[in-house]
Amino acid sequence: MATTNSMNRRTFLRGAGGVALSLPLLECLAGGKTPGQAADTPKRFLGVYIGHGVSIAGDWNFYPQVVDGKMKFSQSMRGFNDLAQETTVLHGLDHPACVLADGHTTAGPFLTGCHHESSIKPPSFDQIAAMTHGMKTRYPSLVLGNEGGMGSNSSSTTLSFNQFGRPIPASNNLRRLYDGLFNSDPALKRKQQQKLAADRQRVDLVLESYRDMKRRLGQADSKKLAHYLDAVRDVEKDIDRLEKWMDTPKPQISADGLSLSASVSDPATFVRTMYSLIYLAFQTDSTRYATYMLLGMDGGAWNSILGGNHHNMAHKGSGPVLGRYDQFHTDLLTEFIKKLADTPEPGGTMLDHTIVYYGCSNSKTHVNRNYPLLVCGGRNLGLKHGKFHTFGGKSENKKVPLTNLYVTLLNALDVQTDDYSDSTGALSGFIT
Repeated sequence: MATTNSMNRRTFLRGAGGVALSLPLLECLAGGKTPGQAADTPKRFLGVYIGHGVSIAGDWNFYPQVVDGKMKFSQSMRGFNDLAQETTVLHGLDHPACVLADGHTTAGPFLTGCHHESSIKPPSFDQIAAMTHGMKTRYPSLVLGNEGGMGSNSSSTTLSFNQFGRPIPASNNLRRLYDGLFNSDPALKRKQQQKLAADRQRVDLVLESYRDMKRRLGQADSKKLAHYLDAVRDVEKDIDRLEKWMDTPKPQISADGLSLSASVSDPATFVRTMYSLIYLAFQTDSTRYATYMLLGMDGGAWNSILGGNHHNMAHKGSGPVLGRYDQFHTDLLTEFIKKLADTPEPGGTMLDHTIVYYGCSNSKTHVNRNYPLLVCGGRNLGLKHGKFHTFGGKSENKKVPLTNLYVTLLNALDVQTDDYSDSTGALSGFIT
């Protein structure tokens, strides 16, 4: 390529890179309904993930005992005893494409079903829902994670992937998350407007560079560039959407009682605050879809809380040491779920209109089969609960892909589809 074209290409990439860095902030950090929006009760989804595996034996077993037809949960899952009739536990589901993958690499594919090295990746299923109904709220989705960012292709720190299969960086900045959702300070609004204006300038630079380059590229290169341009166009649409929301007042939510400066040094307070922000975002209809990665597969500060290393705990197997770590997270999760259950809404409660999905992509340390999974809530979305379901069998041809569950949940969220990723249909058993 000639020198002039080479310079244009660098300009294009610089412009595009600026937009790419801005987009996660826009996607993750900005509540309320648009004027004229129907007042129907929202249908919501929260996906929560914990890496490395969970305890699956003895008094600290992820899986419940079934006594007289009712689930009884162990010490590590004790919070779900009060929610047993609102919960379904699933065994025997996994992602066939990931069974033989390295055990450290399966966090990213958890909501997509495809191998992390696949050249063609679908959007994560939360983003399928967000692309369908997300424009009804200020933010199509919240992408959250204790470690934040994207991680690497093999060690993801996010659960969410956009329509091109690219990772969406997870936010772990509590203050910034609160400000984007609820802070109406005029100075902050001006700063956000300035940022949107700068992002629009970058988009304009990209489009100008594209038009100049297109005249000089061959057909094959033009097709490659056109595909990237689609992503830039999506950024432009997102800027348009946020500019329209800029004059819509944010919900008035006080920061009193929210520990927005919490960090990994006080993990319970940090996680509890994150759940509180998710609850408030759902309650104010600021978003309807959220993902939250509690711990990925690659160490980091969150790997060593509660006085031990979770990765090493998981390698040593099941028992009280690993079980107490599981208990720490499920106690906080069920505290959040009970808050949903205690909040009335037309026709029921917030929990009746919210699907909470919790699990891991390892049954034992780095074993990518038979993921420990549960679904809670969503009764008014057609889910029926109170049972422990086992799917498939020892024969591989009887295995049921986990993405069948995702087809079922998408339909419950009014995203009508017959297939997703490598699914073979909807999952029967807990849909009314």
